[in-house]
Amino acid sequence: MNGLPKVKINVNKDGLGQVAQTQDGVSAMVLTGDSVTNGIQVGTSVQVFNLDEAIEKGITQADNPYAYKHVQQFYEEAPSGTELWIMLVDATVTMETVVSSDQDYAKKLLNDAKGVVRLLAVSRKSDGTATIANGVDADVDAAVVKAQSLVEGYAINYKEVSVIIDGKDFTGDVGALEDYKQSDNEFVSVMLSNTDGSKNAAVGLLLGRLAKDPVMRNPGRVKSGSLPTIDAYFTDGKAIEASEGAWDSIHDKGYIFLRSFVGRSGYFFNDAPTCTTQSNDLNSIPRVRTIYKARRVAYGVFVNEILDEIPLEANGRIAPALIKSWEGLVDNAINLTMTQNGEVSGVRTFIDPAQDVLGTNEVRVSLDILPVGYAKYITVQLGFTTNLS
Repeated sequence: MNGLPKVKINVNKDGLGQVAQTQDGVSAMVLTGDSVTNGIQVGTSVQVFNLDEAIEKGITQADNPYAYKHVQQFYEEAPSGTELWIMLVDATVTMETVVSSDQDYAKKLLNDAKGVVRLLAVSRKSDGTATIANGVDADVDAAVVKAQSLVEGYAINYKEVSVIIDGKDFTGDVGALEDYKQSDNEFVSVMLSNTDGSKNAAVGLLLGRLAKDPVMRNPGRVKSGSLPTIDAYFTDGKAIEASEGAWDSIHDKGYIFLRSFVGRSGYFFNDAPTCTTQSNDLNSIPRVRTIYKARRVAYGVFVNEILDEIPLEANGRIAPALIKSWEGLVDNAINLTMTQNGEVSGVRTFIDPAQDVLGTNEVRVSLDILPVGYAKYITVQLGFTTNLS
């Protein structure tokens, strides 16, 4: 230290071990629409942060009423400032084509957003001429399969997204519906209801609720409040209440729809299932969002250790100090970004010191996440008694 005698205090900026927060609610929609002069063009990606910005880009009631409806419903739930990517496509473009990995629609949108999109909704405006299969437009089931393939390829590079497919043109025949609980498409969900009695699902509304909530939260959580609508329908055009006797069957087949509760005003989502079996840990959107947020956090920790030296004991085992350091880094990162926010219940990291690092140049890590539970079913034993003591 030079110059006059003095006290110098340096501030340590990393003593708390804090980690960068992840972007959990960034959303995207691919919707039927038209190009607008000096505004949005079909097949191009635009980024907005509120409804006014979308209007400025040409997503208006006059120029693009269908897309406007979905974006408006998104921001009725998600607060202004929420990042939303939008692509309009011609009315002839099917949802299957939109989510195909060899087509420049959803794939292009996700790439244009540089991997930050976590939630994607796809909807093609019904024109009344759908080819029906499994009780809905045949395009629905085809899109589910292609969307799963798209996300599987996308997730390899630590970019993951949950996809909502519009369960359009429902015939009302519940028995004909595909049973998605016998499927294996855990990155995809199908929505089967809306707020206007049309043949398309209100995917923007669901996307908005998911975008504003933390990753572990079920969009059907009653404490979150009812949705901003006084009406609810299935995509066959009939009011939700008209098919109340079929709610359980539709739910058990893995669809997302609007429902009501006796004595409680308003409408709520029934749940957030993904198109996969109940035995799959990723059988709901919150489970998918939670585990992949944990993966992003862990990646952020370990990518910093690539090609670093691994000190070994005399017996060839990994030095205990390094094991303790790495385990602590991951546990601390997930606890800071997730556990203390209630997104997971806990975390445990384990590194086997006996693994052969010299021979494999690989360090294997076991990372266990304890998720939160959900009060999906509450059973109360009610009856009279002769004594309360």
